Amino acid sequence: MNENNDRVNAVVRAMTLLEILSKEEYLGITEIAKRSKIHKSTVFRFLNTFAQLGYVYRDSNGDKYGLSLKLNALVGIRSGSGDILKFAAAPLDRIAQETGETVHLAILEKGALVYLRKIESTRSLRVVTMGSTVGGSVPMYCTGLGKAILAWLPLHEQEKYIAHQVFEKFTETTITDGPSLLKELALIRERGYAFDRQEHEEGVVCVAAPIFTSGQLPIAAISTAGPSVRMKEDTLNQYAAIILAAAREISEKLGYIGACCA
Repeated sequence: MNENNDRVNAVVRAMTLLEILSKEEYLGITEIAKRSKIHKSTVFRFLNTFAQLGYVYRDSNGDKYGLSLKLNALVGIRSGSGDILKFAAAPLDRIAQETGETVHLAILEKGALVYLRKIESTRSLRVVTMGSTVGGSVPMYCTGLGKAILAWLPLHEQEKYIAHQVFEKFTETTITDGPSLLKELALIRERGYAFDRQEHEEGVVCVAAPIFTSGQLPIAAISTAGPSVRMKEDTLNQYAAIILAAAREISEKLGYIGACCA
């Protein structure tokens, strides 16, 4: 009986530590122990185990810890196949009605951006050659959806993505180097939403915002996209408000509590 209690208590302590880490990008052992009311030596043992399993990482100095994307990916497997599609259905339909433009929902799955839903534009003038297809994957660095997700990842995850990314120049406005992408991601996070200004496809402009689950990391993004001749600054700013409101609604339904995006 005592052995079972010990196991239950260990699970409780583990989940407590993960919940604390989900609220901050980096935390030291002393602060984690203080918040959790768990002895520092026990916190240290748990964090080392989490690190070995790939669920947390140490910062460059090795004295602070943060959640990795591995735990987020496990949530994404369930959310991507059911919850996000279910909770996003009405908001996406509303975006389509209010803008008349093409609407996308994409999820971050194992480091790739995968389309879950696409609602075609009802306008007579629309981009019929748009390459987005449900189930298809596109680069993150040159799409509004991808940049909206990247902007809210921890800096070390952004740098890791850049280090392994081969930047292909799709158009004249495609970002093709890491420093420029990091600068763009900082602007997106400050603004609260991302633009794709013909960076992946000529003639296609979009505005996108991230979707969060109960953790602090983004799991997906939504966007509305249309022809560049129609998606001017005033229109983009108007659509940004619509996209942000829908992203917040979906995030809240997925259990996110806090100030989503801007």
